[in-house]
Amino acid sequence: MKKRSVFFSLLLSAGLIPGLTAGVAKTDGHDHDHAREAKGTYVESLPKAESFKDFNGKVQIERTTVTKILDEKGNVTGTKTFKKNTSDGEFSTQASTGAQKVSVLAVADAQYRAKYSDWQTRIVQIVEQADVMFNRDHSIDFVVEAVAPWTSSGSNSSQILSNLQRSFSGRNYKFVVGFTANSNFDAGGIAYVYNSKPNGSAFSVNLDQGTANTAKAATHEFSHNFGLNHDAQGSGIRCIMNYDYAYTVDVWDSAHNSQISRNKAWYQ
Repeated sequence: MKKRSVFFSLLLSAGLIPGLTAGVAKTDGHDHDHAREAKGTYVESLPKAESFKDFNGKVQIERTTVTKILDEKGNVTGTKTFKKNTSDGEFSTQASTGAQKVSVLAVADAQYRAKYSDWQTRIVQIVEQADVMFNRDHSIDFVVEAVAPWTSSGSNSSQILSNLQRSFSGRNYKFVVGFTANSNFDAGGIAYVYNSKPNGSAFSVNLDQGTANTAKAATHEFSHNFGLNHDAQGSGIRCIMNYDYAYTVDVWDSAHNSQISRNKAWYQ
């Protein structure tokens, strides 16, 4: 499947998406010359996985967190505690956990909530699994500080991402990640790719493909929020940013690791 870059030039020129600047995305193979990558913020999507796959075993939770439960207006209606289940030396992530804590608002749309009565726990566990690579390789710990319902709308994944951005702009979180079972969402995941620190939260949306596959997609989409582009399909580069390996590996290539090391300062 070819890479798809979607631009919101009309919205950008009209100033309807705050914090985004227009740019021209690469549409050919990823050549690892990151200095020549496109300027501006744009959108990248990930194809759907070939199957539905849930977690098998325990999800790594690096710190005990009391997560706020919000209503659609942002009011706190309760809390839920997710307890740390790692210990020193048990996981490779543990030694560097907490060096950089980034706050996350995780939201689920009506279709997702209708499928899962435990949607709050489910989306927190997905984010906790999605941050394992970030903890292990870059000491970045994604902490879900709040969960909330979301009413998604749009005729495709790009419009649904834009809807998420409009619905939750101005919230005091580094990342806002949406989880959807909307039948109009035509990708495995989608995110804004930033070329500099975003003016507000970083946004991404992931399709329900089972907790395990959705966590892989979420890692891929969070990576886009750090400015990462795709590796070329057929290149043999084993990296989560390569469509050929996005649902099967847990590594970035060296160029992408360097890029995250540079850009993680955006979210301090």
